[in-house]
Amino acid sequence: MSLNQTRNKLVDFLGSPFTLLDSKGDKLFLIIFCGIFATFFINFYEPLNISTWHHDSKIGNFLTIWTAGLLGAIILSITQFILRPKFKLFTFTVGQFLLWVFFEFFLLAILFFVLYGESVFPFWKEFFLVFRYTISLTIIPYFLACLIIAVKKLSNPIKVKEAPAISTPIPKPTPPLAQHAFKDENGKIMLAIKPTQLLLLKSENNYTSVFFLQNEKIEKKLIRTNLKKLESELTEFPYLLRIHRSYMVNLENIASVQRKKGSFQILLTHLPEMPLKVSETYKAFFEAQIKS
Repeated sequence: MSLNQTRNKLVDFLGSPFTLLDSKGDKLFLIIFCGIFATFFINFYEPLNISTWHHDSKIGNFLTIWTAGLLGAIILSITQFILRPKFKLFTFTVGQFLLWVFFEFFLLAILFFVLYGESVFPFWKEFFLVFRYTISLTIIPYFLACLIIAVKKLSNPIKVKEAPAISTPIPKPTPPLAQHAFKDENGKIMLAIKPTQLLLLKSENNYTSVFFLQNEKIEKKLIRTNLKKLESELTEFPYLLRIHRSYMVNLENIASVQRKKGSFQILLTHLPEMPLKVSETYKAFFEAQIKS
């Protein structure tokens, strides 16, 4: 394999979607698992001579260790539930995920350095030591939690949820029954379904995630093509509407539309945990469609 081929495969891998930590439940599991695992692992095994860091008494040591685990869980809560939405990282790529994990470890190291580090000069040597300890103590529970989430997703396919009450009437066009063939960038057919089965098309860098219903289950197919190309291929189906640079939805599967901060937020019938925002570019056209 040539160097260019290896580099291209690496770029494709780093740019592929990483969806393990997309849902609220998976984020909570990561936070709770890491907090509990780190607390009891440190307390019972005392790695890196941690019992000598701050207190002489056993109670003092336990409180210090417990606080470290709790503070770690708090930092992960902030990064997953506050900073990720702030930076609009609702779905990671593999490369973004690895950088984000490094960022989380860096924040933890700063916190532990302030609380437990020694005042020595130059300070960067002490910080580097604390950073190494932080990675050593955090990396195992973090990636073990991700592994458990991945195994759970493989063993439990997504089930269709009951639709919430529709708050905004949506037009009900009569679509054709013909199947549409979704092709990748090389023209190879990757998926053929009826457009009425479509729920959502979501841009994922060089890929597009196609969410659709099949046998009463939500399925997801990742296709190496861009959303703009798919939009041009689906113009004959008026109920498939572009609402954002990254999203195209099926109007028939919209459960509710709410106006928020001058724009619209959409909930899909079968994907209520994935609220979608209508961008300024498509807001006027979308509003005209739901009023017609």
